[in-house]
Amino acid sequence: MRIPRFVILSALVAGSLSLSTFSDTPPPSLRAASGTVLKAGAPPSTPSVQTVDAHTPTQDTTPGQSAIRPMLSSGAFAQALTLPQAAPPAQSPTAASAEKPEQAGIQTAASQLSSRQSSTHLLRMLESDGPEQTALTLTKSRRWSDVRQVLATGQPEAATVLPALMPEADTATALSLRAAMRRALPTHPAAVLSAMDQSDGPLFGARAVCSPRGMPRIWQSKARKAVAHVHEIHLIIRARACLTRLGGLPEAG
Repeated sequence: MRIPRFVILSALVAGSLSLSTFSDTPPPSLRAASGTVLKAGAPPSTPSVQTVDAHTPTQDTTPGQSAIRPMLSSGAFAQALTLPQAAPPAQSPTAASAEKPEQAGIQTAASQLSSRQSSTHLLRMLESDGPEQTALTLTKSRRWSDVRQVLATGQPEAATVLPALMPEADTATALSLRAAMRRALPTHPAAVLSAMDQSDGPLFGARAVCSPRGMPRIWQSKARKAVAHVHEIHLIIRARACLTRLGGLPEAG
């Protein structure tokens, strides 16, 4: 019995299709057919683009394995690259504000320690060398800033250091020390009053230190309130004289 030709061709095509299911390389008949379609449909200058289905095994998989590798399209890949990155966590404003008072406290403590050391050193110099030689030494070493620091921090040694050194200082230095006394009056009134000349002299008495001339009104207001709260018995006369110059008490007579 003779088998018709179309039956044989159908069997060959079916076998080729079944083999292509388990093989990575398509049969020659399908490769030839796909090549014919590509030649007929696509222009010669257009490269063919191969698309890989998510369920199609790739070339690096071995027969018998079903490797599923979803491919990321170029559009999705570009979108992933342009996604905004997470910003680094910002410092808490509460923690940042808490650091400032701590740093200010450390600086204040360091300034107080340095001022105490300076005042102690000045007292020793006055005891050993005397006011005139101490003033000369401070001028040569340019250390009059130590005296101003004693005033700025309200050290009690100002009551001894200032009356001893002010008359021995040159004119420019004496004026700078008086300016330091005026600046410290609103914050350290007791220290400034104790360093003032009780006889109300023109260099560092009440008329020179407590005069509002050349000072802002806010200084006058703060200084008047500060001096009014000084109640030490040995400073009462100086405090009243200072308040009179500040406009807090009427002048006598």
